Amino acid sequence: MDDSEFEGKDYVLCHEHRKRAERLVAFEGIHTGRRFLACAVKDGKNCGLVEWVDPSWPATMENALSKLWDMYEESKRNRTEDNLMNSFAVHNLTQEKIKLQASYDKLVGDVQAILDENERRAQMERKPDESKLQEKYDMVKNLTVSQASVIRNMKLKLVEEKTKLQAHIDEIEKVMEQTKDKLNGIKAILDE
Repeated sequence: MDDSEFEGKDYVLCHEHRKRAERLVAFEGIHTGRRFLACAVKDGKNCGLVEWVDPSWPATMENALSKLWDMYEESKRNRTEDNLMNSFAVHNLTQEKIKLQASYDKLVGDVQAILDENERRAQMERKPDESKLQEKYDMVKNLTVSQASVIRNMKLKLVEEKTKLQAHIDEIEKVMEQTKDKLNGIKAILDE
């Protein structure tokens, strides 16, 4: 990366193009933080490093930088794997919700069909005998109450599943936020 506060060696030419070298600072690996001069050619053949301005870091510093970069890469890999696993979990929960909704819709259709059939039978079997009509009315009423209870229970189950799904999503978002905070902490360490 470019260093605006770079001082010293103002004018050095690259070996191949004989153009003024760029003043840069290494940002990755064991050379992190070391200043160097590099070929300024962006397009075509770049002749690479011209000259290190800063001496090599001591071996202990290089080991520490190597471990920090390894930790950063591992953290990045773990975050990617976590995101992938969380995506699978969200996908599976969404598919389960779709299946439950389809099951609920089918149940409502079945209950409606039963009610329609009972209504049709009641109309066909109407007799002047009022007691029989009252019995059938009571039976249909009880059936309707039972079916309403089944529908209400299915709705409650769907609400429960929706709540569980939202809890999983919230937990995944929390884990993603914690991972982001950890990465920002590592980045802050590296920036120091």
